[in-house]
Amino acid sequence: MKSCKSCKVKIESNNNICPLCKTVLTDLDETIIDDIYPTIKTNIHKYNLITRLFLFLSILGALVTVIINYATYNGLLWSVISIAFILYSWSIISNAIKNNINIAYKILVQTICISLLTIIIDNTIGYTGWAVNYVVPELIITANITVLILTIINRMNWYNYVLYQLAIAILGFIPIILFFCGIIHEPWSTTISVIVSFMVLCGTMIFSDKNVKSELKRRLHF
Repeated sequence: MKSCKSCKVKIESNNNICPLCKTVLTDLDETIIDDIYPTIKTNIHKYNLITRLFLFLSILGALVTVIINYATYNGLLWSVISIAFILYSWSIISNAIKNNINIAYKILVQTICISLLTIIIDNTIGYTGWAVNYVVPELIITANITVLILTIINRMNWYNYVLYQLAIAILGFIPIILFFCGIIHEPWSTTISVIVSFMVLCGTMIFSDKNVKSELKRRLHF
């Protein structure tokens, strides 16, 4: 490795001239490595202890709600909703802790989790279809638009979002399948969900470049 005294940069090249200012480069001793960032030590024992504590409290809370629901049963299994909320909270905590996870992946996971949570609530309190008719299509529409905005804002690295964008877009076709199966009876939210998903899929395929295609091949292993 070589360095330029004028530009104050290090250059990994066999050239003897700086590509920026054309100054003669000087050789660096490669055995000397400067620590740019300090080493941060994570207290794994403390982290595991907190995780186990929350897990214990979650299991205890779920058992208590089941026992109380059983003792005071009046035809409503509200304990199922409580357990669903506990599981959803764990999905939020898990995604929040892993800061290095792609934000588009977090949006995909939360869309699926919230959809399942609302369906469970709808079925528990007496099925009326509000979850599948309104909430699920609107969640998919919102997720599609959100990831699309992220893609536009981060257009230099937009191929990092493309796989999750495609996954969310594919989810947008589920309501139309449920509609033809007779499970969903609201055509407007279903139609909008399909239109948005179709436009996102077409836009992704039309405007994708070699980076996107190589990313898809790498992720999908083909």
